[in-house]
Amino acid sequence: MNPNGNDLYGWQLNNPDQDAFDVEIMEVFGECVDCERADECTFPCEAVRRLVPKEGRIVALGHKKDGIDPGISYFAHLNHDDVKFIVLRTPDYLWATASYVAQEHVPAWALSQLDQWKE
Repeated sequence: MNPNGNDLYGWQLNNPDQDAFDVEIMEVFGECVDCERADECTFPCEAVRRLVPKEGRIVALGHKKDGIDPGISYFAHLNHDDVKFIVLRTPDYLWATASYVAQEHVPAWALSQLDQWKE
C-alpha cells in the first residue's frame, strides 16, 4: 500500500464510480482462498480492495472515529481542475463503503488539508 497514506482501501470496498476507478485486490482471506471447488463453496473469499483512479490522484484529507461509530475518512479525487470528495466508512465488522459527498458535507478540518495537495 502507498506509504504516504493516500490509499483509498477497505474490506470488501465497493466502487462508487466504475468510470473513475479500477479496483485492485490488496489481500484475500477466508475459507476459499485455495478452494478447488469454488462453485460449491459456501464461504466466499473476502478481500481488502483499493480504489485506483483511472485519471488523477487520490489524497487523504483526514480521519475520525467517534466511540462506537464506524471510522470515517475523507478523501479528495483530484483530476486536473476537478475535485470530487469521497467519504470512506470502515465499520469494525462490516464491509467498507466509499461514496461521493458534496463539499458542504466535508468537515472544515478536512477541507483545510486540501490546499497542501493542490498543484
